[in-house]
Amino acid sequence: MSARPYRSKRHRPCDQCRERKLGCQTDDGLPCIRCRSADLPCTFDHPPPKRLRRESSGNCPTSTAASSADPEVSFLPPSWEDPPVSHSAVPQPAFAPLDDVPTAGGVSPAVSGHLVTVGRSPTQFVQSLDQLEGFSAQLFGASAESDPWLLRHCSFDDAGVKCFYKVHFRNAGGVPTADKIPVHFMLAADDLAASAKQETSCRVGSDTTREELSRLVPHDYGQRLVSLFVKYVYPALPLISRTQMGLTASCSVPETWALERTPVHLLAAVYASALPFAAHDDYLCVLQTYNPPSADRLWRMAYELISEEIHTPHLAVLQAALLYLHKPLSDARASVADTPFVWSFVGTCVGLADTLGLHIECRMWGIPAWEKRLRRRLWWAVYAEDKWRSLLMGRPPYIHRNEWDVSELDAADFLYHTRTASSPDTHPEPVPFRYLVDLAGIAEQIYESFFTLRKSQYLSERFQVSHDTGRPLLQSLNDWYSSLPESFRLPNWSKSVNGQAPYPTSIHFAYLILVLFVYRALLRPMARSSSPPLIFDLDEIPTTPAPINPEDEPVLDFLNMPEIDSFPAVELTDHSTGESTLNSAERCASIVISFTRRLTASDFMGFWYSWSRISFATVSNFTLLLLVQAPNAERAEKGNQLVESWLRVLRVQSASFPMMKLGLARLDAIRWVGLSQTFVLPGCVREII
Repeated sequence: MSARPYRSKRHRPCDQCRERKLGCQTDDGLPCIRCRSADLPCTFDHPPPKRLRRESSGNCPTSTAASSADPEVSFLPPSWEDPPVSHSAVPQPAFAPLDDVPTAGGVSPAVSGHLVTVGRSPTQFVQSLDQLEGFSAQLFGASAESDPWLLRHCSFDDAGVKCFYKVHFRNAGGVPTADKIPVHFMLAADDLAASAKQETSCRVGSDTTREELSRLVPHDYGQRLVSLFVKYVYPALPLISRTQMGLTASCSVPETWALERTPVHLLAAVYASALPFAAHDDYLCVLQTYNPPSADRLWRMAYELISEEIHTPHLAVLQAALLYLHKPLSDARASVADTPFVWSFVGTCVGLADTLGLHIECRMWGIPAWEKRLRRRLWWAVYAEDKWRSLLMGRPPYIHRNEWDVSELDAADFLYHTRTASSPDTHPEPVPFRYLVDLAGIAEQIYESFFTLRKSQYLSERFQVSHDTGRPLLQSLNDWYSSLPESFRLPNWSKSVNGQAPYPTSIHFAYLILVLFVYRALLRPMARSSSPPLIFDLDEIPTTPAPINPEDEPVLDFLNMPEIDSFPAVELTDHSTGESTLNSAERCASIVISFTRRLTASDFMGFWYSWSRISFATVSNFTLLLLVQAPNAERAEKGNQLVESWLRVLRVQSASFPMMKLGLARLDAIRWVGLSQTFVLPGCVREII
């Protein structure tokens, strides 16, 4: 059999896909993709039942989906199919607009024709949720004002849409099925949010336009920046659709038409993210020397438009927002901790993802394949952002286990796909982002096991329970490392870092930081805390002192209070659990220090997640913890050596890698004040320092 389109009743979905009401993708020939992957017979023996058709109505998203000239033929025009990848001509707009022509008496346009579709369409065409011109899609959650279990009874047309005036309902398609709930979206006209956009717009004038972006970054410059983004940033943050950019495995430079149809805020964020790698391009390195575009202006442009477009969100808004979270800091700000804006902005990204329905599995939906892949990658990017920053910043996470069901990423989520090829191009090399996401899952476990409010309260004085809690987490980390492909592994963490590939370096470091967090939690109950100070409220002290009764108990004399040492709270004999834990914690610190010392220029030139900056400060804190809680002179000497060694590494490496400066600033501040003036130290530590 030869390949053929199926977008008509002559070329209907196969029996398996029609029975399940799923999209039948036969672009690559028969059998269709779904039957091929499930090893099912792809047959066309059972035609769908005849049904009444309504006349075309100009104000419904499906009004262009059927041809009124031939009642036996129903097809989607090319503008509703996957965007072409051909580089020879500028394509037409990706999707037909949704018109908003009011009907008499407020009657729904869907029923304003002479014929009305009775019941629900037995088939649904694949159409994008994201690329509806003039409209944005917002999820109806399970408890939303429009009950999804009521909407499942709507008489949706063959595009999965029920049209009203200005606001339409869209059935995602493919659900409900076993263990999957009905999923519906509200398609709201953009002009309904015009006033709200003005309220939150950061723009003083109207200069943030595509024309300004083109002046800052001409197309020939932008094409090369996108190519650099795909090479250096995409493996760690796969936030764009290469299919939508017209890219293939053999062509990483987009055509001009791909840039022109990419939203300005996303394009500005992609350009700005790629600028640090301009030195790797023979053409850009010269322009970067003499006439570099302003990265600050590009990032500002992206943020201004994010703040405005968030009222009518599309995937591009979230894509730009996630890239903005990883905006490189200037050298002046590298030594300063993040402001509360960052964690609040993470919440904004999570809220956007929920609004767009990214937390729900979409593989069975009636949307294009490229959009499914992009939605799934975006969800896991948001998930990773939430879990890493939650742990590193000590904040309760925004995302909770019971509120999402997206399956794990696999190779299919990173495919190139072209409509002209006989089969999708694969991306055979391992993608670092997948392993970062797996680590984010372990980071979530570590936070939930040790660092929630309740667990911190319970475990802070229970060493044995903490030890038993930490063992499976360390095993999970070992299993993760064992799962790495050989090309990502380093022969020995403490011996060499050879920079085989720059971009996994930040993920290797993230792995070590999670090990460090487990030992940090195990060290908490190994020393007792001093008693808290007495609290006096000056506003409630009586103005007239009470008469002194010599027979009363004497008031505590703070000047003569004995100093409370942090005596060990656990047994520290040879081969004891406490002794083994301290040995392992010190070894963990030594490995992290050795790893950082051996980082080279090629490692620094790769992409690093912005939250890695907090990780270097976390190491500084950990080495201080080993010193301040040292139970004896031998441990104090070892702790002091670790602090001094880490300080030397930071001083040298931060000159080439400003991301380390926050960790250096934390140690320098304590040394400036004095360790003995900063902490209440045990006698053995005071003698060492």
